[in-house]
Amino acid sequence: MAAVEVPGERRSDAGASAKEYAALIVVAALMLGVLFSFVTPGTFGADVEYALCKLFAADDSQCESRHDRALKPTCLAGLTSDTYGGSVEVAIFSVGRDYGFLKFTTIGPDGKKTVKVMAIKGVSGGVGTGIGVGINAGKIFNLGADASADATLRVGAGDGWVFQGPNAEDDANAFMDDIREQYSIDAVKENGGLLGSIGGNIYDAFAGPDIPEPDIQRYEGQLDVTGSLTAGLGIGPRDKPEYQGRHRKETWQDKVPDSRGSNGITPNLNAYVGISGTEKVIYEDDKKTGDTSMTFMLAGEVNYGENHLVPGAQGRANATGSMTITKDKNGNIKSASFTQVHIVNGKATTVTTTLPITTDAERATLTEYLLNPFNTGGPGGQVLSLTWDDMAPTEPPGADAHPLQHLLYQKGKTSRVTYDYDQSDASYGANVKLGLKLGANYAVSNSGRQVTDAEYLGAVGPGGTREWKDFEECH
Repeated sequence: MAAVEVPGERRSDAGASAKEYAALIVVAALMLGVLFSFVTPGTFGADVEYALCKLFAADDSQCESRHDRALKPTCLAGLTSDTYGGSVEVAIFSVGRDYGFLKFTTIGPDGKKTVKVMAIKGVSGGVGTGIGVGINAGKIFNLGADASADATLRVGAGDGWVFQGPNAEDDANAFMDDIREQYSIDAVKENGGLLGSIGGNIYDAFAGPDIPEPDIQRYEGQLDVTGSLTAGLGIGPRDKPEYQGRHRKETWQDKVPDSRGSNGITPNLNAYVGISGTEKVIYEDDKKTGDTSMTFMLAGEVNYGENHLVPGAQGRANATGSMTITKDKNGNIKSASFTQVHIVNGKATTVTTTLPITTDAERATLTEYLLNPFNTGGPGGQVLSLTWDDMAPTEPPGADAHPLQHLLYQKGKTSRVTYDYDQSDASYGANVKLGLKLGANYAVSNSGRQVTDAEYLGAVGPGGTREWKDFEECH
């Protein structure tokens, strides 16, 4: 016999939970979404997805609204650098030449990968003085004492190639082998005298790699000022863990119990302290799009530590601030990017804010902020402040803030990425310093960054602040 419900009597709600009610709301919302999608395609579905995430996710940083996604930036997912160079020191003067290769891997908000390869040749000249004597052979043998103060001006020029699509990484790696070979041939032609020039040109014509026309032309100027004090003896691979990230691959040194050096012994006895500053300007011309960009960079680094018998990670801290202004083919500013990099003992944290510039009023705001000495200390002053200021506001700037700060808060696209940072340096040569210097060195430097954590700033929320969101595509 069917149960009869007495009018005015309701069933108990005691067994219903908040999530059951939430499920009913979700079902209703989805039904409404089907109806409204005919009116506002692409937006209602995104809003429902965001509402579902906020309802059930344990961490709000994983939830993206369509407003958040509109502010999602491009991520620098990987960077490798290889540099080879030599220098000669006579009296207080030094001259040098170097060849560098850079590979940038970026991932856009849509998940598409782009790889840019840069090949750069540089020449340098400097002045300096020092006291000391030393000899070195790569990472195996180091002996001497040294105190130096140097200033070096370097000018570089090079080309860039851009690779996109599902095979971008493989295509870029294959191309880097070709461009390294081409630069080796060029080095013989440029530095080998008459025979090198003739032989290099013949080899290049018949067996050299086929290098396509570059997509980008690059020019750079750099001023380095350094001071250092070192003393000691080292035999065997020295200090390699100093620049290694925690996810580095295991080496044979790791398998030898309680030792890190050659044949299980590394009698390193040395102490060092160094400080350096770098100011750099980079100009790039994109032949495909017609865009041009100018980057101003200021970096400072401190190294310190000591080794007694067993090598290991010592102190290393690096801070870099840079600003890039990009113009379209008509010469109008289209974007400004502000980047801050901190490297401390094998960990690199990079905060980058890119501000799209779309109106004449925004261009005037940016220009006034950068050139007004009361805002930045004059041209270049902003770069100095960037070494400590990441230009990524999460709170409303306030009524007294500059209009540019309001623009950054409202429409700046900001990422904060942490990398494992690996660097390996080796030098070969000898020198004597008694006020005047005499010596020659050849140096090799390799570095790389791999993402360990990534976030981006979402849109302004109901509370009036911008919250950090998980940047899944960047991992």
